[in-house]
Amino acid sequence: MTVATGVAEVTVPTGAPVGVRGTVSTVVRLRLAMWRTAMNRSTIHLVSSILGMVGALGILAVLGPGLVLLSARPLRMLALTVPLFTAITLSWAVLSLVAAGADSTLEPARFAVLPLRGRELAPGLFAAGLTGIPALLLVGLSLAQVGSWSRSPQTALAALLAAVLGVATAVLLSRAVTSTLARVMTTRTGRLLGAVVVALVTMLPLGLNLLLATDSLFLDILAFDARGPAWVASWTPVGWAWGLPFDVAEGRWGHAAIHLALAAGFVTFLYRVWVHQLSRALTSPLGSSGGQRIGRGRFLPLLLGTSPTATIAARRTRAWYRDSRLVGIALRTAVLPVFFVLQAMVTGSTLLAGTGVVMLAVLAGLSLMNDLAFDGPAWWLHLAVGVRGWEDRLGRALASIVVYGPALIATWAVGVGIGAVTQPLLWLAISVTALLGSLGLAVLVGAYFPGTAPRTGGNPFAATSGGAAQGCLTAILSFVGPGVLILPVVIAAWFTRESAAARWATFVVSCVYALGLLAVGVVVGGRRLDRRGPELLGQLHQSQI
Repeated sequence: MTVATGVAEVTVPTGAPVGVRGTVSTVVRLRLAMWRTAMNRSTIHLVSSILGMVGALGILAVLGPGLVLLSARPLRMLALTVPLFTAITLSWAVLSLVAAGADSTLEPARFAVLPLRGRELAPGLFAAGLTGIPALLLVGLSLAQVGSWSRSPQTALAALLAAVLGVATAVLLSRAVTSTLARVMTTRTGRLLGAVVVALVTMLPLGLNLLLATDSLFLDILAFDARGPAWVASWTPVGWAWGLPFDVAEGRWGHAAIHLALAAGFVTFLYRVWVHQLSRALTSPLGSSGGQRIGRGRFLPLLLGTSPTATIAARRTRAWYRDSRLVGIALRTAVLPVFFVLQAMVTGSTLLAGTGVVMLAVLAGLSLMNDLAFDGPAWWLHLAVGVRGWEDRLGRALASIVVYGPALIATWAVGVGIGAVTQPLLWLAISVTALLGSLGLAVLVGAYFPGTAPRTGGNPFAATSGGAAQGCLTAILSFVGPGVLILPVVIAAWFTRESAAARWATFVVSCVYALGLLAVGVVVGGRRLDRRGPELLGQLHQSQI
């Protein structure tokens, strides 16, 4: 039997049943083979993976010894590991929704042609999921947590059980949540519901950050007693496993037995949910489940016109509220500045509120970076009808302005209205520059590196191992780029903040400067599309995963 995915293949002897052990071995070898092939074919993937490994090793080198050294501290400090790893487990599930954390290198639908059931494939996919850089980092930190509780054999054994169950909870929770929401978001109502759920889940770590900003939680770490937070965290589903060594250290053997049973039951439940979703994926059609009735649009043609640029802008604008892959991105992007404004109200810092508006503008540009990948091979139509490159680039930028522009203005207006944003004209100048500058950078970089996107009708939270690494590298460069582009406006705003006439002059010059940045991105990116359109179309055939 040959298992192939387009970039690698692994041959398995046929005849007798492979068995669970053979399936696990085959899937893991296939995962590593695909990773190795992607690294050999793409310098960007190789560099991204190396940077990811270096970053993971750096985090482990800093946090690992610190966790082990906690074993010499009093129990009131050692108990900090329980809420810490509970938060890590919760964040794992949140990040799988926010940052496309479901590794789709071995997407279950690709195994649909093989005689495999969900329960036979699940162990292999689970083991393959543990070979990624984030998973290896989680395993390393979990083992360091065992060192934290090494003061006695009983607590060390309990911590080892906690590490096994905790890692399984984190991985299975992300898989179960993303696979379930991916199926829910196949309909328009489901997309709205799923996107709202994703946005609300995104608020959890942001809400924690808002809570930590209050003065009541700035305590002396040496006098901090973590036993209370540890007890609370240990009775949450994501903290059942991590509370085991704490219970043993406190001598609460009854609580430890309850937590062990609850943690094992939770892992079993998540595994069964995931296996059920795998079974449905293996027996579902490989493509999308059909179309939907779409009425004739009148508002966008009236607003934008009927030129090729306007038609592209209208099509991509509709995609932002019809495509399940984009709905969640839009909502998550719009939620972020809300917490900057709220935190500014709590702390009294006007800088945070203005930063939230600027951050929204930058994220609007980032969301356009891999817009071509969402079209995928369907982009052939642009080449067939002779759409010019600058029309494609400008149309996509206009769509992002139509989608994010009102949210940007509304966030700025609310911040000004409640007094959280001072110097509103200057902050508006910086925000406009950040929006148009990031869009210009996005349409330029996207013409060279279209990136990857979940396939149409597929898991909207999917990401390949190489694609996720490349996306992180591109995101880092994209955050640095807008920062450099808006720096002249920030400097000008600082020196003109005392004069009303100077502020208006800064605003006008900033708008002209921002339009120039967008024009450069559109022109240069458009020329790239004109020169390399057929080659780029070949890349787009492999961009949807």
